[in-house]
Amino acid sequence: MKHFLSILLVSLAGNLLAQKSYFLGQHAEGGIIYHLYLDDQGQQHGLVLSLTNLSREVAWGDKEVDLEGCESTWDGRSNTNAILLATHDTMSAAGICDSYKSEGFNDWYLPAIYELQALHSNLFTVEKALGEMEGTDPMEMNLYWSSTESNAAAAWFFSFYDAKPTNYYDKTSKTLVRAVRSF
Repeated sequence: MKHFLSILLVSLAGNLLAQKSYFLGQHAEGGIIYHLYLDDQGQQHGLVLSLTNLSREVAWGDKEVDLEGCESTWDGRSNTNAILLATHDTMSAAGICDSYKSEGFNDWYLPAIYELQALHSNLFTVEKALGEMEGTDPMEMNLYWSSTESNAAAAWFFSFYDAKPTNYYDKTSKTLVRAVRSF
């Protein structure tokens, strides 16, 4: 039994050492890490911001079309999948995020509104990291689309100059898009 416990402890220690450890503002996983959390197993997960804006002027989609399954405030991947399943529009905000590739990663998506709010909470750290790298775009004090639909006519976007989510423009309005991915 003592031998079994020794092997188990060595195995657990090895697994802990093999896990990557990340920090906010780190250039990793294809972009800049801006949110971190531990799951119930103690495994580290997070959200990564693309190094550049994907577009300055892109629409969310058609207004007056209520899409099913893209109302999540926290799950941008699920929202993006629902948008693309319903519209097949690769030129929309969700479409350009879905087709984005960076540093070998191709699982990018249009962030949900709370994922953008989490980004704003760590904006100083993200901006500092982006400012230290060449070929990156800073986050603009402007409006960025989220993947969270508000109603048939509108979707939520995050205002980085007001530091709040809002939905007063319709889905055909054109604004900035930045992709994220999770790990």
